[in-house]
Amino acid sequence: MIAINNLTFEIGSRALYDEANWHIKPGDKTGLIGANGTGKSTLLKLIVGEYSPTSGSISMAKDLKIGYLNQDLLSYESDKSILHVAMEAFDRQNKLHGEIETLLKQLESDYSDELIARLSDKQSEFEALDGYNIEFKAHEILAGLGFSEEEQKRKLATFSGGWRMRVMLAKILLQAPDILLLDEPTNHLDLPSIKWLESYLQAFEGAIVIVSHDRYFLDRVIRKTVEARRGKLNVYAGNYSFYLEEKALREEIQGNQFKNQQSKIKQEERHDKRCFIYSYLL
Repeated sequence: MIAINNLTFEIGSRALYDEANWHIKPGDKTGLIGANGTGKSTLLKLIVGEYSPTSGSISMAKDLKIGYLNQDLLSYESDKSILHVAMEAFDRQNKLHGEIETLLKQLESDYSDELIARLSDKQSEFEALDGYNIEFKAHEILAGLGFSEEEQKRKLATFSGGWRMRVMLAKILLQAPDILLLDEPTNHLDLPSIKWLESYLQAFEGAIVIVSHDRYFLDRVIRKTVEARRGKLNVYAGNYSFYLEEKALREEIQGNQFKNQQSKIKQEERHDKRCFIYSYLL
């Protein structure tokens, strides 16, 4: 789905990533974690093409559909209702709806076979794209994210940044992408909305990459953890709790290996010293 190969990304003289590798497969549900400043949000921007690698590559299918939620969307403004903004996700369906309305208007004065055929084609495509249910889908997701029926009619501009972010999340979910890249998706959600989002993502059939400090949310949604650390991407085959246990085990093994190595070095040093003394005495 997405292949990150030998990725290096430098900011000034600092290499945020240094020949890092990671393959995201269809259906993967992954938490991208790491200390502040390790480049988690930057990696998402690299994947969507907002930044370019210093070297290495990020490759994906040309027709891959990506849904990307980032904190920059807080500044999105519109005088349209939040229902209308959310329904902008249905690009093709909206275009077809407008074309159908235009053809119906034309048929009032020109009832020709050509117009009837064009209308039939547009309506067939609209139905195939489930166009008659898009408003219901938008209502359903907005309700899940905490908006009442009345609130859905209000203009986006009348809501605070956090609530606007919920609308942008709804729009991204309605796009039904192949992969969701979610940067701190729970930042502006209350508990009921977080619970709803957890259920939605658990049932989501595409791939997911989540950057979040909410370990409980990660535990309930992800099945794989990738840690950004020292310029590399380290993969753990489990959720956040599994990652903590596995990392502690790896560090213990590495610590023991280091101790054994140091012990061996000291033994060799003592042996060399004894040999030197023995040869000197001879």
